[in-house]
Amino acid sequence: MNIIEIFRSWQGEGPNAGKEAVFLRTAFCNLRCSWCDTKYSWFGGTEMSINEVYNAIMRVAGNVRHLVVTGGEPLLWLRELTPLLSLVKAQGFFVEVETNGTLRPGDLVRYVDEFNVSPKLSNSGVPSRFRINEVAIRDFVVSGKAIFKFVIDGPEDVEEVLWFINKFGIPRNRVYLMSQCTTREECIAKDEDITKPMAMKLGVNYTSRLHILMGFR
Repeated sequence: MNIIEIFRSWQGEGPNAGKEAVFLRTAFCNLRCSWCDTKYSWFGGTEMSINEVYNAIMRVAGNVRHLVVTGGEPLLWLRELTPLLSLVKAQGFFVEVETNGTLRPGDLVRYVDEFNVSPKLSNSGVPSRFRINEVAIRDFVVSGKAIFKFVIDGPEDVEEVLWFINKFGIPRNRVYLMSQCTTREECIAKDEDITKPMAMKLGVNYTSRLHILMGFR
């Protein structure tokens, strides 16, 4: 499998924000979102065997037992991730997988504690036929292990978020809204003016982007 980087930091988004974790960033993505902040993961990476990736995770982890698998789009590596995460779980890790929700999780559900599913809205610039896979989204809902994180760029995004909630029966306590922003100042402004009020209106969760607000990786 092709790996972009393995490092230790703190989760910046979602229900586990602020928790120290090892991050495994895989290469390649099947979408091209206009505002993607990890475009460097779309290409290349270092080819590594499953055992090489596992050993690298364990070296970086130290006493940390929290793994975040991100990308790119990690589920492009489903065949490799399934045995890899079975090894990681055997070492007592809590495993999160961040995904755009366009690919079905399959047997990976057995080894993942939480899927951070981020279905893309039209603000991503990606046509709906590429960014919405109804069968995959239903798989994540049925798994009971998924939270759904929507990137909010403007007030008009509320209708699309509601469409996803109603279409797939996503429980509102498992929905998180997060601002599309790249600087601390932009995040704070959008959070206060758009994202927090929208979350309150819909009765869902708001999540900050701690890595931007606090300046960590």
